[in-house]
Amino acid sequence: MSTVAYASTPRITLSGDLKPAVMADLLELEVNDHIHGFTSLRATFANWGFTGQGQGSLYLDRSKFDFGAPITVGFGPDTGTVLFDGAISAINADFPAFGPGTVTVCAEDTLQKFRMTRRTRTFEDSSTADIAQRLASDHGLTAQADLDGPTRTVVNQLNVSDLALLRALALADGAELWLEGRTVHLQRRADRAASPLTFTYGGDLRSFTVRADLAHQVTDIAVCGWSVADKDAINELGDASALTSELGTGETSGSAILGQAFGERHECIVVAEPLDSDDARSRARAAYLDRARRFVTGTGTTEGTPAVRPGVVLTLAGMVPLFNGDYRVVRTRHRFDVTEGYRTEFDVERPGIGAAR
Repeated sequence: MSTVAYASTPRITLSGDLKPAVMADLLELEVNDHIHGFTSLRATFANWGFTGQGQGSLYLDRSKFDFGAPITVGFGPDTGTVLFDGAISAINADFPAFGPGTVTVCAEDTLQKFRMTRRTRTFEDSSTADIAQRLASDHGLTAQADLDGPTRTVVNQLNVSDLALLRALALADGAELWLEGRTVHLQRRADRAASPLTFTYGGDLRSFTVRADLAHQVTDIAVCGWSVADKDAINELGDASALTSELGTGETSGSAILGQAFGERHECIVVAEPLDSDDARSRARAAYLDRARRFVTGTGTTEGTPAVRPGVVLTLAGMVPLFNGDYRVVRTRHRFDVTEGYRTEFDVERPGIGAAR
């Protein structure tokens, strides 16, 4: 087995060009990514030095950092793994009483267009995939929605952003949302392919804090509404049967422990829009899974690892049987500074705990 070593300094390109001088002035950087889409960047640089015309500000003339300027960040050998690809949306300058000044740039990925576009409109006889294609096309992107969810009679977008609408539809179909290049992806967790990684406490897993919490667990979730076509009430249930394939060997779900410790807890979601049974069934299943998956949540830190991305399965070992096992990454923070170098922080979740011993 060979080990690949590489410089931990991020690779930064501005408007498509690699900027070694800018990289040399980097003080700290964070790339924040979430399983429900939208990646952001915050980077701070030393802003005082020789400009060719004497000493002065290096980065506040908008020649390098400017609003809307494309910026990418990657880590790893050769061309590296690109962790952020977006555009600068904020510039912050710090002029301290003592010491050199700094400039901080903030950037967002292309889903910023979705976030900043708020509308009121109605979609008729459309699936989540249909609406995703429409929204992506509105913003000059394409959509790949690997979903078999229901076609809804009506979907209302009532003074909410395109991103909020797409996230809500993805949640209703039990799907996750992310951007890759110019393509918006929507896919259910079980269908999202990613190579698993293993970290061991006391080795490459620096630290891990974990919590099993019944506060928001339920025995089942019903989605209730009215079918205009059938002129009848609808009541569809999401329960532990949806969770079977996601529990590891020997794990016990939060729903099961809730029943043992406190008794059954039932919940009902009432949908005011016209509904049919397929839509209600999909929403109930997705709502139950969303709760159940967050029974066990944790935050960990490891050496800088570009492969740790939302959606990846991490096998965590070296702790105790209760919390060893597979977790799904739901958020990452890839951080760099001149003191600690590159490290990766991640948030994970899973629906069950292992045997006590």
